[in-house]
Amino acid sequence: MRRFTITLFTIGLGILCAAPAFAADPAYTYKDPTKPPAVDVKKPTEIHANMTAGLVWVAGNSQSVGGSGTGLLSIKHWQNELTFNGGFAYVQSGVSKYGTGGPITDQKVSAENWLIKGRYDRYFLEKNTVFASFQSSGDKPSGYVYRLEPQAGYARLLFHSPRQTLRGEIGYDYTYEHRPFGTTPRNADFHSGRLFVYYENTFTPFASISEGLEMLEAFNDLDTFRLNSLTTLSTQVYRNIAIKVNFKLMFNNNPPSRPTTLVDPVTMTAFVPPPDNSHFDKVDTQLDVVLAVTFL
Repeated sequence: MRRFTITLFTIGLGILCAAPAFAADPAYTYKDPTKPPAVDVKKPTEIHANMTAGLVWVAGNSQSVGGSGTGLLSIKHWQNELTFNGGFAYVQSGVSKYGTGGPITDQKVSAENWLIKGRYDRYFLEKNTVFASFQSSGDKPSGYVYRLEPQAGYARLLFHSPRQTLRGEIGYDYTYEHRPFGTTPRNADFHSGRLFVYYENTFTPFASISEGLEMLEAFNDLDTFRLNSLTTLSTQVYRNIAIKVNFKLMFNNNPPSRPTTLVDPVTMTAFVPPPDNSHFDKVDTQLDVVLAVTFL
């Protein structure tokens, strides 16, 4: 399933200014490993937090209403960092029981995804960290009710200049996946190698582009390969106001099979998908156009 979501208005509330090493505000799928905190006797602990909220509203012959939001809290103490982040997107669209072109009679969910994550980083030798994290996510339209994913690995700052930053992570990911009723199998688990690369280019003082790319290859099922990409273009329009365009792409080479409980709305008989469409689509995309305001 492809999703195209235009976020008309987003208010970003920063309790303190978010550290620039976090990738692609207001996206919540990825966290960019930060530089080790400077040793400061007066301020051994640093706290950063931000929140965003968004609204989607379409009226007239077509109707959609929904919302999105993100939140992040980061606490650094000497060479240790603990981060919590999460977010969601939910949209309901109006449909007609009479078919295309009929008056709107019902509401159906067209986008529904969420994620919560906690992560611990231990910094050493200035450019290196080891980390452990746990995240839970869900996306019913994409074929899973929820996923549970503990991760562990090593991260390094590969290159840094006044305008460009390149960071990488390598490690292990375990995924437990619970799928919708009627899907075979209903539950699945994967042991995967994980590779993550983040690149940012601040090509003017007021504009930047970044890319976060995560690759997961399952050891216990070589056909299961996942790719998650987040591309962000940001331009500052005022001191504390920026416009951001976020493009999120999720590829699953081995998606779940479609549920056996599908029904043809015309004949009210069981729908049997053809062999070439017996699984969920491999690619999901989401596009957000965001107005972000930072108050502190």
